[in-house]
Amino acid sequence: MALKNEKLTHLHFYYHNLLAGPNVTALHLNADPAGLFGRLTMVDNPLTLDPELNSTTVGSAQGLYGVASRSEVAFVQLFNFVFTADGEYRGSTVTVLGHNSIFADGTREMPVVGGTGVFGFARGKVYFKTYSFDAITGNVVVDCDIYVFHY
Repeated sequence: MALKNEKLTHLHFYYHNLLAGPNVTALHLNADPAGLFGRLTMVDNPLTLDPELNSTTVGSAQGLYGVASRSEVAFVQLFNFVFTADGEYRGSTVTVLGHNSIFADGTREMPVVGGTGVFGFARGKVYFKTYSFDAITGNVVVDCDIYVFHY
C-alpha cells in the first residue's frame, strides 16, 4: 500500500459521560471495590459540537476506563471516537489509549494510537479539559481537542 502525504487534522468536540439520569451513557462493570481502585466503566458517550447535550451530535466515545491508581483518581482509558455525522469523517474512528488524571488542574494529554477510515494510520494527541462536573451524579462534560496525523 502506497502512503500519500500525511495530513494534520484538528477536531474539537465535547463528550458527555453520564452516570445518572434518564439516558445513562456510562455503566460501572464491577461492584465498588475497596476505594475506587479497580473500578471499570464501559461507555458509549455522545460527542457534541457544543457543551450542551442537545447540541449537534457528531459521534460517540465508545470504550472503557478503569481506575488504575491506588494513590489518586487516575484512569487508564481506551476510547474509540466513532464519527457518525454526515460528512467526510462519517464511519471513521480515532483510537485513544492512555493515562488520565481526571482531577489534575488544567489540560490532560493522551496519545492517539490509531484510527480507521479517513484516520487510517492515525497518530497524535488528545487534550482533555473538564468543562463541568456534577459531584452528586458523577456526570461530566469534557472539552476535547484532537490533533491527529493521518494519510
